[in-house]
Amino acid sequence: MQKVRWRAPSICARCLSKQKRFNSTATVTATLPDRDNTFESAHVQDTSTRRHDSTLLREVFNNKALSWSAGAKSSGLIGNRHLTSPRGFQRFAEVSVAQCKRLVERTLAASTVEQYRRIPRDLDRLSDLLCRVIDLSDFIRSIHPSGDVASAATASYSLMYQYMNELNTTTGLNEQLRTAWNMPTVQSHWTEEEKMVAQLLMKDFAKSGIDLPERQRKEFVSLSNEIAQVGTDFINQMEHARENVSFTASSLAGVDPTLVQGWKRWERASIPIYSPISKMVMSSATDPAVRRELYIAERTASKKTIGRLERLLLRRAELAQLTGHDSYGQMSLADKMSKTPEAVMNFLESLNQSNKPQVQKELAPLMEIKRQLIQGATSVDAWDHTYLLSKLAQQQARLGPRTSKSRLRENVSSYFALGHVMQGLSGLFESLYGVRLVPREVQQGETWHPEVRRLDVYTESDQHIATMYCDLFLRPGKLPNPAHFTLLCSREISEEEIQECREKNEPINDGMPTLMDSTTPSGNATCHQTPIIALVCGFQGPATSSGPSLLSLHSVTTLFHEMGHAIHSILGRTSLQGISGTRCATDFAELPSVLMEYFATDAAVLKSFARHWKTDAVIPDEMISALAQERLTLAETTGGWNNEGQILMALLDQVYHSTDPVKALASGSYNSTDVYHDVWKRYGSVHEPPQTSWQGFFGHLYGYGATYYSYLFDRAIARQVWRAVFRDGENAGGLDRAAGERFKQEVLRWGGGRDPWLCLEGLMGQGQGILAEGGDAAMLEVGKWGIDASSEGAM
Repeated sequence: MQKVRWRAPSICARCLSKQKRFNSTATVTATLPDRDNTFESAHVQDTSTRRHDSTLLREVFNNKALSWSAGAKSSGLIGNRHLTSPRGFQRFAEVSVAQCKRLVERTLAASTVEQYRRIPRDLDRLSDLLCRVIDLSDFIRSIHPSGDVASAATASYSLMYQYMNELNTTTGLNEQLRTAWNMPTVQSHWTEEEKMVAQLLMKDFAKSGIDLPERQRKEFVSLSNEIAQVGTDFINQMEHARENVSFTASSLAGVDPTLVQGWKRWERASIPIYSPISKMVMSSATDPAVRRELYIAERTASKKTIGRLERLLLRRAELAQLTGHDSYGQMSLADKMSKTPEAVMNFLESLNQSNKPQVQKELAPLMEIKRQLIQGATSVDAWDHTYLLSKLAQQQARLGPRTSKSRLRENVSSYFALGHVMQGLSGLFESLYGVRLVPREVQQGETWHPEVRRLDVYTESDQHIATMYCDLFLRPGKLPNPAHFTLLCSREISEEEIQECREKNEPINDGMPTLMDSTTPSGNATCHQTPIIALVCGFQGPATSSGPSLLSLHSVTTLFHEMGHAIHSILGRTSLQGISGTRCATDFAELPSVLMEYFATDAAVLKSFARHWKTDAVIPDEMISALAQERLTLAETTGGWNNEGQILMALLDQVYHSTDPVKALASGSYNSTDVYHDVWKRYGSVHEPPQTSWQGFFGHLYGYGATYYSYLFDRAIARQVWRAVFRDGENAGGLDRAAGERFKQEVLRWGGGRDPWLCLEGLMGQGQGILAEGGDAAMLEVGKWGIDASSEGAM
């Protein structure tokens, strides 16, 4: 079965001429409704409607206190009819399991050619039933403010996840799929999507040790469940070895005395780590011993945290060994663009080598400053970096313009009210891809918090093709990390499913949102499950009750990045959910999001939406130029340093999932701290204190195990796409519909339904050949493209 994929989902680039939408909160019905949805009928695609929707979009996000709930009608979470109370999660899981079992029985009983032809779609439907419970439950348990709801979601997640692992080791399903694959009269009738899904499923079965004896298969399920639990604990229970560092007040020379006074107790100041004052100490304390101690404290995880990580790595090594793989990395990368751990290491080592000159160039002026401060100094230490950068900035400020960076950023934020940015994103998507974002009132109980806003996505032909829930403000108890979640994938709903619902007097697709497309080549109408997406950020709310939330350029870039995942989910509609949207190779999934970071800083795109929230004045050219100069300066002073940090993390991820932990299974212990320091020593440019254990805060090791390199890899691809397809933004290339259509047709619309190397070959133009072949040569070709030193985004 398809595993839970961390990002996902939906929608096609075809021009759909007519749509009927079935409300997810509709009562039980045996037939498809004949009438158009009232809300959609009102959206006649004319200029005045588009202008009204755009203005409303801006106001909905600029006014945080705005009540945007219809209130009269009760709905379950995201319109799911089961989730009107915590108990509903159990009912949702039970109903889904019952549907799964019917599909499993039918697959196991298949004996005719017709029945075998149906297997890929039946197993994909089985995967959809599993994922819609697992993905939604996993999301809700991490974000819902109610402990009862979170606990109920956790229980349904655990139940469904365990059931999924049992199915992964059900030999009969794999045998029936392979039988169907080996029957020419069956496979010849499959679509390319059905063939791809069948291949993916067979690979997943193999990864699950399907050919192992029963005892080992049970062990696989047990290990998988343990890995999920340990990984979740590792992320949610990270902690430092110490939360505060105490210094004598006299040792904090160089730090603002008023700040020190505020933290002073009995001639000592207790500095909380990773706080505004700790940042101040790292950038201004003149005593290197103070900075060193604070640096170590901030990069040292507790023994419990390290223990969870090492347990995770050992269990993964055990899983790889159980399934006949040399390492977990080998197990994970077989179906990625890179194919092998060796190809990834070659890519990263090459990238690190090409980045070294930039790092040394950046360290040279810092070394010069350090020699001025400490006679005979021979190297820049890790705890010096922030401090010396601050000194360098002070020198440059004395020689350069008087306008400070903080003043520039404060002024720029006035042009980045959240509502204006959302309005700009909608306009950008309409310019490039012909889709726009329309705010819609939510029903009672539809969202997990009053601040959540619902957006429906419409095409130029006025079809509602996706729904997105935006939870963008920071609040107590909410994790601040920005992320995109797929709660429901796109897929085609068969006429057989519809007929079964009619006969059983049940709602179509269990009441999930659907749309009708009557423009198929055969003339027959098809029904599609509408994707549902959640976009989560941790932006600060408005500074005053009368004003909107104002974003920094970094926050704007972050929002654009996550919207890149969302547009992939929206436009990547396939007939099968297992390959829809971001359900593609992990090392290809970051391309649309990283590419969006270029749009966020493009002059033409900025001028299309960045207006002063009070005066409505367009962002001035000189301010855009100042921002570009600041990015250039940042790239020249810290670009290589930041890139090296990402490269080191990707290298550490590879080593942690190499054969080393497998070898450590004999002793039952694995020293992740020693490995961490070895990687930093071998590949890093600056000494790391031996007391640190920063790896305990590397949360991506769980969700991106052996694939953290993907972000760097896709940064290299995105850089080339921005240059070759969108012309570096020149002549408004960032708003060019032809370029957008090209990217949509060659990349976005396929989801995971096409080999990513073929997508790249089609996008970058014919004649290169090397990309279409994939493999080591293609990886090295991408490595030659390099990465920008000024990229701000994150996974």
